[in-house]
This record gives sequence, structure tokens and C-alpha cells, in this order.
Amino acid sequence: MKTIDSTFSAKTESYLQNRGIRPQDVLYFDIETTGLSPERAFVYLIGCAFFQNGCWTIRQFFAAAPEEEEALLKDFLSFSSSYAHLIHYNGQTFDIPFLKSRCRRYRLTGFDPTAQTDLYKRILPYKNALCLPGCRQKQLEEYLGICRKDLYDGGQLIERYFEYVKTGSPEIERILLLHNREDLSGLVRLTALFSLPALFEEGAFTISQMQETQTELTFRLILQQPLAAPLSCHTGPFFLAGRQEIALLRVLLRQDTLKLFFSDYKNYCYLPQEDQALHKSVAIYVDKSRRMPATADTCYTRRQGTFLPAGAKKLPGLSLFRETRKDRQGWILLENGALSDPALQRSYVCSVLSLLKKGH
Repeated sequence: MKTIDSTFSAKTESYLQNRGIRPQDVLYFDIETTGLSPERAFVYLIGCAFFQNGCWTIRQFFAAAPEEEEALLKDFLSFSSSYAHLIHYNGQTFDIPFLKSRCRRYRLTGFDPTAQTDLYKRILPYKNALCLPGCRQKQLEEYLGICRKDLYDGGQLIERYFEYVKTGSPEIERILLLHNREDLSGLVRLTALFSLPALFEEGAFTISQMQETQTELTFRLILQQPLAAPLSCHTGPFFLAGRQEIALLRVLLRQDTLKLFFSDYKNYCYLPQEDQALHKSVAIYVDKSRRMPATADTCYTRRQGTFLPAGAKKLPGLSLFRETRKDRQGWILLENGALSDPALQRSYVCSVLSLLKKGH
């Protein structure tokens, strides 16, 4: 069994620290196996990446022969036990269950990570916002501009590993270690994508400017965590573009007449000629021939003006107008400084970012 160390540079420590995680407490890991089933396959390589002495180190535990798997697992268990937080890519689905199964085979205990982050599951919700066809690690690396020397995937290397067992070829060993090493260095660099949940979910930004024209409303955002790569996405009337610490959110406005629906329709009367509802306390002064009991679909008042698109969720202190009662798309009437309050501006931007994250 071999242990191989190497170092590389990746400026991702701040993304961990911003999430309350000390870089020195983190262990990234990735496994290479001879198949997908732990009942019929085994682990021949486990790579780990950790932060020490101001740089990132990769340590690879390599089984030069199948009978060295137990020693490999023991060394990994001993080494990983000193780290408080494990980070992996789709490890909850594959790596961790596979390792646990192989450990049980040798009656080994001690691998039961509690504090862990699956980067795949953390980044998957942003696939649409990133305009990516999928969320494989290599696709995210390409998005970040990471170039690989490795030309293989894990499945292709299985045959090469068994060829190595027979021949001991240094070149095949180099190929096997390179693939795992680049998986790990890429995984560490993907930590920079923590800037996405910081922006879209956690509101890690400040609004430095809001500018209105006849056709659109633009928000200039200062991001607390710089974007790892330029970002550009849109859905419906919402457009977001960002680079490093700055993002611009553009929202198209609408000049129209829309309806504000009231939920307590039993307390209203509908006036067909005026095409609006009045509360019964006022409607009693209208001739009976001009009014009728309101229904859920006719209990509204109509307003003309400039409208700002919003989601289905109502914002504090603002009414949502719609074309029909069942429309999911709501609209905010821009009048009397409707978004003059900074807290309300922030709530609105957060609601739009949530829509952009979903991609609809």
C-alpha cells in the first residue's frame, strides 16, 4: 500500500470561513473503486485534500494490489478521524455508503461522518441559474474555467487498474493518481461556488443603488462573497448579471390595468357596469339592479399604472395585483414610493433571486 503526497494552490479558504468553517478542520475526499457495487467491487484509491501550512495538500492512499484494501481503509480511517468536517461530491449517494460497506467487510469501525457537506447536493439547485446541461463535477469545473490534464473517467480506469496490478506500470500508476488528484483539486476549487447560496438564499449582499426608467427597474448589488465566475441568467421579466463583487438585477416594468382581488368575497358586491367590487357597507347605496353578490373571481378592484413583477408571495405592506385570481404571477403597483423603504427593497430583491434560482 502506497501513500503519496502533493500540494496545490486554491484560494478558497475565505468561502469556508464565511460559512463558519475553519479550513484546517476540513477534509475533502474522493474514492476510486473497481465497480459500483460494494458487494462485488473494492476500493483501490482514496484521495484526501487538507489545508496545512498555508497551502492545500493532497494525500492519496493507493492499494497496489486488491489484498491491500484493508490496510488502505485502516489508514484512511485513522487519518480522517482528526477532521471535524468532511466535504465530498455526491458522497452521500456513493462514496460514503460504499466505504461503510467495505469497512463492515473487515469489521472496521469509526467512519460515520456527522459534519459533512455534499457539494453536489449544495450546488444542484443552481443548475438552471448557471445555464448548465447537468451538474457533474467536470461540468462545474468547466464553468469555472478549470482545465484538466486527466483524460479518463472513473469507469474507464477500472480496466487500467487491473492492468496495473498485473504489470506494476509506473505510467498506469501516474494515470490513476492523476485522475484522483484532479478530482480532489477540482473539488476544493468548487468550494468557491458557495457564493451562489450566499447570494440566492442567504442574502449576502447590499443594495447600493436602485434606478427606475419607464421600462425597467435596476438594482445594483454589492456581494459579500465574490462570484467564482461571471453569472448571467434570466427568467420571465427578471435578468441577473454578475461578476466578482458586483451584480445587476434588471426587472422589466409593465404599463397596464390589473386587478387587486379580495379574499373575503362574501362581504362584497360586484358591479358589472363598473367591473369592480364594493364592500357591502358601501354597496347598499348602489341600486340593486346594478349589483350582485361577488364571487371569488369577481371580487376585485382595478387599477391602471406602472407595475413591477413579483412572485406569488405577498411582500409586507404591498398588495399584489393580477390579471386573473389564479395567476401565480403577481404585480406591485409602483406609486407613492412603493419601494422607497430599504428593507422592502431587500425583501423584493430576495424574492426575485428565489425565482431566478428556480429558473421559472
